[in-house]
Amino acid sequence: MNVPRAALVIIGQELLSGKVKDENVGYLTEQLWALGVEVKRVLFVPDDSQDIVEALRWVVDRHDYVFTTGGMGPTHDDVTVAAVSEALGRPMVHSPILESLLERLYGVPAGPERTRLCHIPEGAELVYPEDARFPQLIVGNVFLFPGVPSIVRKKFSAIAERFRAEPIYSERLDLDRSEMEIVMPLNAVVESFADVRFGSYPQYSEGKETVYLTLDGTQQERVQDALKLLKKLLGLA
Repeated sequence: MNVPRAALVIIGQELLSGKVKDENVGYLTEQLWALGVEVKRVLFVPDDSQDIVEALRWVVDRHDYVFTTGGMGPTHDDVTVAAVSEALGRPMVHSPILESLLERLYGVPAGPERTRLCHIPEGAELVYPEDARFPQLIVGNVFLFPGVPSIVRKKFSAIAERFRAEPIYSERLDLDRSEMEIVMPLNAVVESFADVRFGSYPQYSEGKETVYLTLDGTQQERVQDALKLLKKLLGLA
């Protein structure tokens, strides 16, 4: 399928150590798919600047959109913004807008412990979601989110429409059979419909194997034709 490509760079040692379970990958992949964007890579990296830079340099030029989560706060392990700056070759610059915002939020001028939040990569875009305490930071094709799932949802929903592309049409076929029983007709349909993506997912429950198939494509008629032929070859039509 020829659709926009996205990559997720999920940042946080707490995720890699199992202390915290990620809730953002499933949400972002589902939302992007509904918008016609396919997530092609998901990279988990620790709170280490060089690891983040390396991951970003690998994905930025290979994908239309890159989404990062985590590492956006004021503490020692929040290094995402600086890593994006280095990876994209954009110097860090002071933002009077963010400095003023921090003063309004906390009631006093930003001290050294918050100064780092006022520095962003040169040319970064600031987007202000409704009811969000801090703006969305966008640098080129990189969209930076905090790690907190509720904030990710709020900020993504505010900018979701900018990612909308041609819709991806999907069909699902549940079968009370094993993969071995359906492999030959499935392969025949796959060969006939190169523009449709097929998935086969076996399930096991109480000693019984079943399988469900998925069909995805950007042309609804082609997806439906593929499903029709598949049902015919399986003796379901």
